[in-house]
Amino acid sequence: MPHIHDLHRDVLEKILYKAVAAPAKNLSEWKTKLPLLAVCRKWTKLALSFVFYQVFVELPRFPGPSLDTYLLWSSNAELFISRRCVLRAIFLTIELSYRITSDQLRCIALDILKLDRVDWQNINSLTFTFATLTIYLPVEPVSQDDTTATDVARTAQYFAQNLRNIVELDFCSLAKESAGEYLYTNLAMLYGGQLQVLRADGPTPLPFSCIPRNVKVLGLTLDSSTVPVLPSICGETLKVLKLDDIPRNFAWHYFRYDIFDLPIVFRQLTVLHLSYERNVMPLTESEVQDKIVSGARCCDQLYFPALRELAIWNCTPDCDLLYIDLPFPELKKVVLFGSIGSIRHCSRLRFTGVRDLSVDILSAESDDTAEIYRVTNHFFSNIRINRVASLSVGGNWFVLDPEAIRWANLTQLQVNKADCVTVYTMIDRLPNLCELTIFILDLGSFAGDSSLSISEDPILAWGERLTVLIIQYLDQDCPLTAAISVIQALVRRTVALERLQVPESVHRLVVAFIDMYKDRYPHLANISSSML
Repeated sequence: MPHIHDLHRDVLEKILYKAVAAPAKNLSEWKTKLPLLAVCRKWTKLALSFVFYQVFVELPRFPGPSLDTYLLWSSNAELFISRRCVLRAIFLTIELSYRITSDQLRCIALDILKLDRVDWQNINSLTFTFATLTIYLPVEPVSQDDTTATDVARTAQYFAQNLRNIVELDFCSLAKESAGEYLYTNLAMLYGGQLQVLRADGPTPLPFSCIPRNVKVLGLTLDSSTVPVLPSICGETLKVLKLDDIPRNFAWHYFRYDIFDLPIVFRQLTVLHLSYERNVMPLTESEVQDKIVSGARCCDQLYFPALRELAIWNCTPDCDLLYIDLPFPELKKVVLFGSIGSIRHCSRLRFTGVRDLSVDILSAESDDTAEIYRVTNHFFSNIRINRVASLSVGGNWFVLDPEAIRWANLTQLQVNKADCVTVYTMIDRLPNLCELTIFILDLGSFAGDSSLSISEDPILAWGERLTVLIIQYLDQDCPLTAAISVIQALVRRTVALERLQVPESVHRLVVAFIDMYKDRYPHLANISSSML
């Protein structure tokens, strides 16, 4: 009988790579890979580089009366050192709290990572995550004049001097006026000349000297104070640009150093994500006209020749892109997210060549119904030919009307609530629908309907492309027998179905139905069922 050790080394190496090479999200997930190394020496030798490339330092969140309770660090750094795998380390992730102090930062650098004694020369990615605590503890502000700020700057020097090859710096969930914010500013300045990736999730103003000139991936959270740093960004090298909380005073002309005739060229930019601040006052008519005029002035000077992915969250009427008659020759994917008002503004954009279009409408109200149909029919009608066309409509007040939709091009649909008649009609009228997600399925209209019973008659197939059906919740006022009947009818008639997710209350009965009738309905054998 063949044994696994009979496999060629290359084949076994690929198997182990598939099993453990995916990056772990945290230390607990990383530890689940260790048992594989205990099988035998051969497996250890092959899989070592697939496991020992991520270093984690975490602060466990244990409830307690004081902050001292949280100073129980967890890390796999010592394991890297003891196994002599330091040179295999590539990624370093450090999870901190909002109330991190300079002493704790120095503890991480010298006592845990041992930066003064251990050479982590191959680490090129440094990530700091600031997690919230289980109890509320206010953030103590830090200023540059404080002794704490000086200590943080000294700790940043430890990182920069001993982790010399960092090209990716990522700070998640920064708190304003905290030690973490000051650490970020110092590291961005020290690594600025060599960074290719810089991301900061939080309202953190950056000095001009902190912006890397040759950065390729840049993610910033803006406010009125950070907008002036944009001229320091070199558009010639950027490949990914993500801007969050874009304020009202943002405009693309900031990228040209206030020189009117200087073109704004993002020659290599392939991904552009723009997220505008919420709850802003609407523009007056004169302000809108000013935006149109300024957009027209930028029309001949703003270029995105290589842009392939565009995402806009909470688009506002004062977005410059809306007033620029700008073609995107290489654009393939568009994501629009926000209220129906913000989605309506985006209908001005020209992206007829897009192959992946996703529209996510938040908190739809009953008064928005007509506007939703007008906008979505514009995006998902036969005029556009998309390989992936996704629509999500949230809000309990919105009820789908199959007679009003013109979504022949739609491939993915997610709705908050729908009754059975609407679901059946949608599946029947949307020929390209591949994935349907229903948050709440209303069963009242089909309770006790005899037409849903199992019979020997041939079934009328529908949804010939529908492969994924997800039902998250069922109407609580409907009997369980009605729920089973409706889901059975959907399963029997959806001949292309491959993945079915249903609530836990009906999952066991649905699985039993599939096993019992898969000989009569052969397509049931292709369905993989799971519960939510």
